[in-house]
Amino acid sequence: MRTVAKKLASVLFFVYNWRRICYNKRMRQKNQGMNKIKNRTPLLGEHTRAKGAGLSFSLSTVLATMLLFVIILVLSIFGVAKEGFEKTEWYLYLCYVLPPIASVVIVGYYLRYVNKPVSTAIKEQKCHYKYFLLAIALQIGLLSLSELNGLFVGFLQRFGYQPDEIVLPSMDGFGFVGVFFVVAIIAPIAEELLFRGVVLDGLKSGFSTLVAAVLCGALFSLYHQNPVQTAYQFCCGFAYALLAVRAKSVLPTVLAHFLNNAYILILYKCGVTAYSTPAYITIMVVSGLCLIATLAYLLFLDKKDEDADIETEKKTEKKRFFALASVGIAVCVITWITNLFM
Repeated sequence: MRTVAKKLASVLFFVYNWRRICYNKRMRQKNQGMNKIKNRTPLLGEHTRAKGAGLSFSLSTVLATMLLFVIILVLSIFGVAKEGFEKTEWYLYLCYVLPPIASVVIVGYYLRYVNKPVSTAIKEQKCHYKYFLLAIALQIGLLSLSELNGLFVGFLQRFGYQPDEIVLPSMDGFGFVGVFFVVAIIAPIAEELLFRGVVLDGLKSGFSTLVAAVLCGALFSLYHQNPVQTAYQFCCGFAYALLAVRAKSVLPTVLAHFLNNAYILILYKCGVTAYSTPAYITIMVVSGLCLIATLAYLLFLDKKDEDADIETEKKTEKKRFFALASVGIAVCVITWITNLFM
């Protein structure tokens, strides 16, 4: 009798609470479904620094071109971009402004992809003032490689290459201020955030410091797709990457990059194309000593412990980086070869 009473009570309890019980059951099923969605593997797999950096490089090679194409298309529809617009001031400025804008957008994408704050793209820790002094010395040292481009172009000319002159917007009057702002300030900040803040960050997760710096220099040179600047930009990219790793910040490399671009623009503005022999020899000797001393310090005396965790997932990270960077590398190589022979 007691058992029958218990069964009857349980049936009455269910009849009285069936809505709540069914609701709770449905909610549990819904929550389980939501958990499955949250735990579902992303489209590109696990989000890692190497994959984010590789994808960022690929995007950086096409985004600026796509933006320029869309803008020109819209302007053509409204009759603004007429025949010969390639030589106008607004078009030249557009060509120099869009790549930094694209770089900043890509840096923002990368930080969202790896779920990091903006500050990590700039610096990992407080940067010691000595690295800013090293940045200045390093840039002075890179002047000793100024003839490297000439030698490389001479080598390419054996195969029929004819270099094109780099075209800048007008630097007459206040035009110099506009060009200086775009080329010497905006471009270095954007490119350093992209290459020494994002690409190098991904490379470090798969390679040792030295190899990551070499690859970062190669990608930096390839990104510009200009045969004339290939050799010198590789050296700059490598040196900047090594400095960024040691400083754990892109701020010193922004300074070095700024000095490089500013120096070139000032020489261009002043019409200086060559130095007297004594001045040239002095500059080469001083800058050569600065380069040797700076690189020796960064390579051998200022070693950090960033290579301590190289073993386990390095091979996987290498594959992840190049799997997503391969599109950008292919685009850059094709464009570089096209610029070489056309």
